[in-house]
Amino acid sequence: MTDRTDGYLTDIGYTHGYYAELNPLRARLALLNAGLKVPQMGAACELGFGQGLSLNIHAAASATRWHGTDIIADHAATARQLAAASGAAVGICQDSFEEFGARHDLPAFDYIGLHGVWTWISDRNRAVIVDFVRRKLKPGGVLYIDYNTLPGWTGVSPLRHLLVEHAHRTDAQDRGIVERIDDALTFSDRLLATNPEYLRENPQLLERLKTLKKEDRRYLAHEYFNHDWAPMHFATVQRWLEPAAVSYICSADFADHVEALNLSEPQRRLLGEIDDPGFRQSVRDFLINQHFRRDYWIKGAAKLSDAERADALRP
Repeated sequence: MTDRTDGYLTDIGYTHGYYAELNPLRARLALLNAGLKVPQMGAACELGFGQGLSLNIHAAASATRWHGTDIIADHAATARQLAAASGAAVGICQDSFEEFGARHDLPAFDYIGLHGVWTWISDRNRAVIVDFVRRKLKPGGVLYIDYNTLPGWTGVSPLRHLLVEHAHRTDAQDRGIVERIDDALTFSDRLLATNPEYLRENPQLLERLKTLKKEDRRYLAHEYFNHDWAPMHFATVQRWLEPAAVSYICSADFADHVEALNLSEPQRRLLGEIDDPGFRQSVRDFLINQHFRRDYWIKGAAKLSDAERADALRP
């Protein structure tokens, strides 16, 4: 029998948090700025909703009909309690992505969002999600996806590997995940204190380890200690999403739209010479050493005229 968790850590819940990028109404400004028609957000879906705060806030604060799934039972229970308190009609499931995708009671969606999912699941589940987007996202619909990005994670990846290997040793399996995380951090402290060659080449690891030791252990468990963990280049994600027939729109982080805040004049000139939008994103990630991307994608963009765009953006 296939493990329905597919290696994902389920014995500790995630932290509580609200993630504004998941709000489909927020995508309106991004689409209009890009000169694209904004779909009516009648039905939306969040895959891997964690404690369900974003899911329930968005359902309670708009007329959009929301559905979502998360495989952790405590997450689904918390999300249902929030929905009962608000009175919002939310379709909350505790399905795996494969089980959720096989349901026959789901509508087609104008918007699908994933926060904290893509990097931390298996290739098999990534393929299931891509197929779900292909089948269930309406023409003109928007996909939001975020993920750990290369090259930003390149220097830290070996430290994460050692943390996970230490936590998953055979002689550590009788301890809880929090104790194993603490033991792995203590070992990493001792390891870096020996001044290894890798540290001399990557001195930022000391500060990163100090930061990790201060983090909520629930966050660390899901961020660093899952079986699967795959930071990706933008181009790799773009190729993954090709079967879903979605195209990149723009960053969901609005500060990224003001290039003077992020890039020097020579860097902006170089990017301006690149016509291919995908390659431009890869070069930009290299210029700023991108660690985390928050991106909007669209299935079949409908363009606005300059006059329509200006009218839609006018207060």
